[in-house]
Amino acid sequence: MSLVEIEPGVAVLFADKAPDDLDLIPFEMLSAKTGRRLTDKLAMAAGIGNLAAQGAQGATTVQGLVRLAPQTLQALKTAQPMTSGGWNMGTLVTSNSRFAHSVRWAPATGAQTAGLLATLGPAAALLALQVQLASISRRIDENIELTRDVLRALHEDQWATLLGLHETTMRAVREAQVVGAVTDHVFAPIATREADLRTQRLLFMSFLRGHIKALDTNGPSRRAYIQKNIEQLLADAHGVLMAEWSWYRAQVLRAGHISRDEANAVENERLLAEMVPAAEREHTQVMDDVAALLAGLERQCRLMAELPEERSLPFTTKRRNIRDAVAMAEALAERVAELRNVARTQRAPLDPPLTVFDEAVPADVLRILRWAVPDEEPLLAIADVNLDRLVGDNAYLGVTPRRFFISAQNAVRRQGTIDREFPLSDIRYVRFRQRDKRGPVLDVITMDENIRLTFDDWAGKGQGLDDARRLGDLLAAAMNLPESEQRTDPLLGGESSTGQALTR
Repeated sequence: MSLVEIEPGVAVLFADKAPDDLDLIPFEMLSAKTGRRLTDKLAMAAGIGNLAAQGAQGATTVQGLVRLAPQTLQALKTAQPMTSGGWNMGTLVTSNSRFAHSVRWAPATGAQTAGLLATLGPAAALLALQVQLASISRRIDENIELTRDVLRALHEDQWATLLGLHETTMRAVREAQVVGAVTDHVFAPIATREADLRTQRLLFMSFLRGHIKALDTNGPSRRAYIQKNIEQLLADAHGVLMAEWSWYRAQVLRAGHISRDEANAVENERLLAEMVPAAEREHTQVMDDVAALLAGLERQCRLMAELPEERSLPFTTKRRNIRDAVAMAEALAERVAELRNVARTQRAPLDPPLTVFDEAVPADVLRILRWAVPDEEPLLAIADVNLDRLVGDNAYLGVTPRRFFISAQNAVRRQGTIDREFPLSDIRYVRFRQRDKRGPVLDVITMDENIRLTFDDWAGKGQGLDDARRLGDLLAAAMNLPESEQRTDPLLGGESSTGQALTR
């Protein structure tokens, strides 16, 4: 079997016989003539052979389209794939994740397929839309009851229009699949709803981007906004999905309808070359925005759920527990991942390899920092330190691959807040100093500040001292003095005349 990927996650299958356990999508959106011409060109360019010459009884024929699940893509994209004749060799995984078949695979990002797709033009995108047409009906029609009721309650004036667009476009998809084509009769109801489709899409996109802008702030302000607007956030995210996918279904159906007009094939090819990539770009951007919003919302809700005083949140009908909001955000995020055909990953619990504590790190601290540490960075080290002030404050010092942070312990454990963060690239010098019968001192000199941290007496000997010293070494490994901050002076003589900086 041979898979020719026409875009990430969508491939054309060539085989003498289609596997029974593979979910194949036939070329039903394209006209028979267009489909034959496209598959002939695809087969010849991929080096499989001229299907037109071979005929229907040929040894290797096109079987249809395959939507590759994230698990299948991972199985195909091994670290160093075996190759044969310019093809990657991989394993095709069935829907139940069982080993199924060995295949030759030409990825969409490979040089072989890149040249092929350039020759196919908009026809390759039409094949990808064909897969979307099938997957849309299987995925989006499963309503999320948790958030649908919230959407209906908060947007009662828009609900009837949203539901009408959803049902109209879904019915057209089902009819196109039954008929095997997007005929005039199938597309006619969609053509009359173009204004409504665009209006609802633009309306809910404006809601979505308003939320994204409001959440682009510091942690406490972000959580305060979520606490006040959690129901609106969930409703608008669900509304975007309904409006966006109704619009996108209409674009897919329109492309299929246009492709059947053989009498104006040349003009239509130019139209599709403009229309199809534009629709894909717009749709991808909206889905990325929804996914980012939901990821941030879920993360903040999970963080609030770990804080000692679990909060209730205002909803239209009643006040709900924060864990209800987590469940709603998670359900929406799961659906978005399915629609984008990507594996949804959850951040793993923190397990820092270096801990500098008298005893074990408090479990609640790691649970809170799991959601408070930005950008899902792994936590390399965490320490119990004191801020060196007139009155020493208990604090946590944490180190990730990109930054270190210092935060009062109460701020972390009660509010889920990290007070201050510094890029590791800002570290200029680190000094670790032992003291007799007392805990050591750690000085971190950054580009703009001198930070002094102290340890309690338990860190002045034994394992505590070893761990504290290693923490200093870890930070010292990031020390650097950028060329822009280096200075020279002729009074130093010697090497200064060459323009090189002397360091000491």
